[in-house]
Amino acid sequence: LAFSIMRFCAIFLALLAVYGLRPASGLWHRRWLAGNVCDRAAAAVLGLVLAAFVVVIPFWEPSNTGLATKDYNTAFWDGESTVSFVYQQYGALAHSLLNGRLDLEADPPAELLALDNPYDAGARDAAQINDIHWDHAFYNGRYYVYFGIVPCLLFQLPFEALTGIQNLAYAPCMVLLGLIFLAACFGVVGQAVCRWFPQASAAAYLLAVAAVALGSQFYYLLLRPYIYEYAILCGAALLMLGLWLWLSAASTPVEKRGALVVKLVFGSLCVALVAGCRPQMELFAFLAAPIFGPRYIGQKRLRSRAGAGEAAAFLLPVVLVAAGLMWYNAARFGSPFDFGANYNLTGNDMTQRGFNAVRIGPAVFTSLFELPSWQGVFPFLRETDVQTNAVIRTISEKFTGGILAATPYLWVLALPLLPAFRHCLHRRRVTACVVYGSLAAMVVMTVVDCEMAGVLYRYLMDYSPVLLLGAALCWFCAEGALSRRAALGEGTAAAALPALRTVMAAAVAYTAVYRFCTLFAMEPWLQGMNPSLYYTVSRLVQFWM
Repeated sequence: LAFSIMRFCAIFLALLAVYGLRPASGLWHRRWLAGNVCDRAAAAVLGLVLAAFVVVIPFWEPSNTGLATKDYNTAFWDGESTVSFVYQQYGALAHSLLNGRLDLEADPPAELLALDNPYDAGARDAAQINDIHWDHAFYNGRYYVYFGIVPCLLFQLPFEALTGIQNLAYAPCMVLLGLIFLAACFGVVGQAVCRWFPQASAAAYLLAVAAVALGSQFYYLLLRPYIYEYAILCGAALLMLGLWLWLSAASTPVEKRGALVVKLVFGSLCVALVAGCRPQMELFAFLAAPIFGPRYIGQKRLRSRAGAGEAAAFLLPVVLVAAGLMWYNAARFGSPFDFGANYNLTGNDMTQRGFNAVRIGPAVFTSLFELPSWQGVFPFLRETDVQTNAVIRTISEKFTGGILAATPYLWVLALPLLPAFRHCLHRRRVTACVVYGSLAAMVVMTVVDCEMAGVLYRYLMDYSPVLLLGAALCWFCAEGALSRRAALGEGTAAAALPALRTVMAAAVAYTAVYRFCTLFAMEPWLQGMNPSLYYTVSRLVQFWM
């Protein structure tokens, strides 16, 4: 067994976490809001570890730098420049926008234009048309980008405008978005504790943050810095940042009106921009109702002049962003509500996809309930195919387990089935709305995604961060209820509280192991793309070999 500093550091951090989360640890017996320096230090360590993976994971596949030379990434080298920037859809869109056009500059082949139905992959194959722009929207004889425009406006367009260089790679953009998402996880959970569970322990808070980051498909998206994952991550980052600002605004005293208005404006701006990244995620805008309802409806602040002004500040960014996106859609596809996804040139005719209930059952089972398939050798997880006996074609990618089956931290969402817990949860109506709303959104988005596009693992990111936030609220509620009863001398509660905390920590630990394994078990299959990294990690993990 050769000594490895990397393995030593990993084992040291794991043992430190076990020690810090033991039942007698001060992390369990101090409130997070107490501001203890040791608790803040633990949060800093957690944040640094999670952030370190955000920075490095996108570059585990060497080609993800977005650069090409005569010796590196040669398949994408232009054959002339010392360094070529690899073609990206958002880079092409940014270039077109800077030149005053909404379509892409590339001309479709004449053979494609001549087809009666260019969206029919069989017809394209029969005509031997191989030089199409795959996964681009094709409408009225021109190529368009059907992915949301917001990531392009945030990164690719200003980059080309400032530098003159086209095709900024997605990987560095996703690193920045990943850090924003991670910071928002700390912020959203912190605001939830501050507003609804001020007695929550420091350990419960830290575990909740880790669960939201690791339990969602966040790191899986970073491993695949392609346009699909880029758009989803941008939407998730903006959604979580917007929710953080909204929760902060709802907790800001009305006397600090300047800060309140700023948070309302930028929170609404972030949430509205989600529609320009991943429109499905906009469903979570409904959380504005439980977040702001108690102040503006319950306390009737909306009837006051100040409240009306704050409502205007909340609505103005939404109206402006909606108007801009609707104009963008109408200018390209003739309808303000048509984002262009159905004109996608892909392996199936999206214009004829329609709605079919036969897709729903396999999609719900695979996305939510399918058990992970474990094995005895690295990477310990096996990919599984979506199983269906439907006659129609099902667009799918491989899974490593449904989100409910593979994430024990979410199992706490079953506790509202118990009358006692349900009563405890309902005493905080806003919390109950978040919990039930996240569960409803999970079902709705699973159905919508399978009908509109397919059954793909990355689509779980559409709802998993908010779903994990709902689970965290349930954990906080359970811990608080048992802590209060234990303080009153109830023997059963005193015995159950350490057990609950142990299960909570174990659930997050399992999630961390599961997420680590998915990075090496799933596409882009690092075993082939970066064998040096794959086998180095395999050797470090399987120390007995």
